[in-house]
Amino acid sequence: MKKALLAIVLAVIVLAAVLVVRTLQVPAPERASAQAGTGITLDTAAAAERLAGAIRFATVSYASGGPIDTAAFLGLHQYLMTSFPLVHATLGRELVNGLSLLYTWKGADSTLPPVVLMGHMDVVPVPAPNLPEWTQPPFSGAIVNDFVWGRGTLDDKTTVLSTLEAVEGLLREGYRPPRTVYLTFGHDEEVSGRYGARAIVELLVSRGVKPALVLDEGGFMASGVIPGVSGRTAIVGIAEKGYVSLKLRSRAQGGHSSTPSARTAIGALSRAIATLEAHPFPSSLDGPTAGTLAAIAPYAPFGQRIALANLWLTGPLVKAMMRKSPLGAALLHTTIAPTLLSAGVKDNVLPPEATAVVNFRIRPGETIATVTARVREVIADSLIVVEPLDSVGADPSPVSDVNSPAYALISATIRGMTPGERVPVLPYLVMGGTDAKFWGAHTDRAFRFLAVPLGEGDLERVHGVNERVPVADYVTSVNFFARLLRGIDKL
Repeated sequence: MKKALLAIVLAVIVLAAVLVVRTLQVPAPERASAQAGTGITLDTAAAAERLAGAIRFATVSYASGGPIDTAAFLGLHQYLMTSFPLVHATLGRELVNGLSLLYTWKGADSTLPPVVLMGHMDVVPVPAPNLPEWTQPPFSGAIVNDFVWGRGTLDDKTTVLSTLEAVEGLLREGYRPPRTVYLTFGHDEEVSGRYGARAIVELLVSRGVKPALVLDEGGFMASGVIPGVSGRTAIVGIAEKGYVSLKLRSRAQGGHSSTPSARTAIGALSRAIATLEAHPFPSSLDGPTAGTLAAIAPYAPFGQRIALANLWLTGPLVKAMMRKSPLGAALLHTTIAPTLLSAGVKDNVLPPEATAVVNFRIRPGETIATVTARVREVIADSLIVVEPLDSVGADPSPVSDVNSPAYALISATIRGMTPGERVPVLPYLVMGGTDAKFWGAHTDRAFRFLAVPLGEGDLERVHGVNERVPVADYVTSVNFFARLLRGIDKL
């Protein structure tokens, strides 16, 4: 008995030693940035007014392939030409599919792999019931209380204007990039990007472009991003989830509601949805999520660091903790979200058909095909037909290389946004879709980061009510791109 007890004690001591040693091997946190780096000289008020002017063009995307207010987009194009004269006098400018913009800034050495900076000009609609909730009208571009207000100030005209402001300022200073820079601004990112960004990528690839760095929106900097990590954290998208919406269609005998059949269309559809939600996709800590957890560890309190440094043992506990928040759970698996239901024409008539749309955000390691197959297997009902809603869908993007010079440059430029403040920069799996996905087959240097520091409530303003950006934070975004462009000789 004593020998058995002694063996147990020794095993516990060895295990504890292993956990501690592995925890002590976690790298030290990155030091705070000593300086913000070299930005550009900027007339803040004039820059804010230029952004505000762009917001006043209602470049709304309503549906993929749906109606487009071409006059709004063309008006914005003309406005950009007037607002950034040096850009338009120096860079090549091309229209792609009539409404997307491609700028070419020729570098000193055309043999070097180029840089691609992305953004999009379209915005989501503002639902009429939300209009009374807006402090300033959503397309007013009002500048009030040191904020620029309106749809697109966060998503994503601010990126388009920040990039152009940075390039205009660098041109004013006589800067010429060491390698070619492409600015690509799509017109339909909010409805898949297949006519804008995809066409631009295909055009550049056909010309032999192999980027050293691609940067689009996607990640962000904010406080409270990571539980247990104090202060602001920056997350950089190194991959994004896939996307597919599946239509579930049930057919059954219609007729009078007084004599229902044993199985009704609505009943079968309801059970199918309930069954799907009762059987979530399996969770995993591998892939980009594992990279995120490893990057968090140096900044976490010691107890949390032990768990993050020893996922071989603590994995189930870490998963359980992550499942407590929707964001944490979404990082672990493919998500299931019923979004549309349709059935029936009258309260006493049995509908012969009922339909539902279920949206899936697909985790790396799975595909549209595997998700569709699993949905059919889980439902396993002869009354239910599972089919794609439409052709808008994408498999998860490849994972970009966090050990590349491109990621190092982005990380250093992000740290320069907050001089003297230690900001963890973490790789991240983007939940939504971005135009950067179209580069996935062509480069492992595609990253995602919105250069505007987000304040309290700002995440809810994206696609929501009272979208706005502080003028000071917009200036931070402009200087982010200026410093990034000054650093592309390091790629």
